[in-house]
Amino acid sequence: MNTITLNIYRFNKETVSPSILQPFTLSYSNEQTLLDLLMRVLYEFDSTLAFDKNCRIGLCGSCRLKVNGKVMLACSENVAKLVSEFGNELEITPYNCTKVVRDLIVEPQFENCSEIEVKK
Repeated sequence: MNTITLNIYRFNKETVSPSILQPFTLSYSNEQTLLDLLMRVLYEFDSTLAFDKNCRIGLCGSCRLKVNGKVMLACSENVAKLVSEFGNELEITPYNCTKVVRDLIVEPQFENCSEIEVKK
C-alpha cells in the first residue's frame, strides 16, 4: 500500500479559532476514492471531522470540495489518479461559492455555482 497526506481544512463557526489545515497521513489502495479516505479519517483518526456525502456515486454533488484548488466530487475521484496528478500531499478545502459552516460542510448557494457538473 501507498501513503498519502491529506491536509484538510478545519473550521468551526461556533468557535473563535481561526481555520487551519490539519494533516492526516494514511495508506491507500489504488481503487479507493477520496471519499473513502475522508471516511477513514473520520472513523480512524478524528471523529469530529465534518463533511457532506449522500449518493456516493457522483449524482448529487453533496461531496463537492476542492483538491489543490480544483473543484471535484470526493466520491468520484480515484486517489491513485489524484496522486499521479498532484503528488502524495493533497490540500482538501471547501469549494468557493459557499459559506463554510464547519470543516468541509458549507451552506449551499445555488446561484453562480456552476464550477462542477454532476453525472447525469
